[in-house]
Amino acid sequence: MSGRAFRRLAERRGVALMLVLWVVIVLSAIALGVVASSRAQTNLAGTLRSRAVARYAAESGVVAATMELTEMFRAAETDEERAQVFSRFEERLASLGERQLGSARYQVAVLDLNSRVDLNRSSEVVLLGLFEQFVGVEEAEALVNALYDWTDEDDEPLPGGAEAREYVDAGSPFLPTNRPLLRLDELARIEGIGDSLAAKLAPYVTVWGDGLVNVNTAPVPVLTAVPEIGAVAAEEFVTARGWEEGRPLTHEIQAAFDVRVSRLITGPVLRVRYWTERGL
Repeated sequence: MSGRAFRRLAERRGVALMLVLWVVIVLSAIALGVVASSRAQTNLAGTLRSRAVARYAAESGVVAATMELTEMFRAAETDEERAQVFSRFEERLASLGERQLGSARYQVAVLDLNSRVDLNRSSEVVLLGLFEQFVGVEEAEALVNALYDWTDEDDEPLPGGAEAREYVDAGSPFLPTNRPLLRLDELARIEGIGDSLAAKLAPYVTVWGDGLVNVNTAPVPVLTAVPEIGAVAAEEFVTARGWEEGRPLTHEIQAAFDVRVSRLITGPVLRVRYWTERGL
């Protein structure tokens, strides 16, 4: 074979070798893409499964707490025993801690909403009585009026209060909603209250109660705010959080129950008034 022919053959082999290498690179890239896609699909399926497990675990916590509370009311035979059900229920939940449910776990916390001042349904006297424990008398009056302006339907500010025009002039990013508060975090948006005072009030207020106060569970600031106390019902707020072991995702359910205690054999009547969920 001549030198020229040999060089041609070598060039052809070089081209063939380069083509083979490019094919191998392309096939490797495709294989890596398939593996990555498959892994992503597997992770997505695992995430969806974990969220579903966490949600049903949290819902199981709400159901378990509801059944346990119902049984405790049924077992209470006297008015005194019924009045102590909520405090004993909180103690029992605290002692139980986390509970196992297959591969999932859940934990339940409970709060008697009638141990707090309802910002939507309490009288002006009660609201003033609570606010005055944190600010001066005149400032408390202005803040209560600002609360009323936030929730009422008119556009005329009360003394010391604020309607839409005042919020705009103050450069606030929020405007009065002209409806009852739906969440506690709305309290900080009201003119004059802010994050600091809202944080101080948070342990003693609610937006899901009925305006009554349970003297057996209410803390001192709430009792101090109410000149005359008399409760015939209760609002129980149950928070259940569920998660799958080994997974970071959790699901939280908050449910407020209207508890009407009956002396009949049927026991108490628990009616859901509020239910919200969120993934964490």
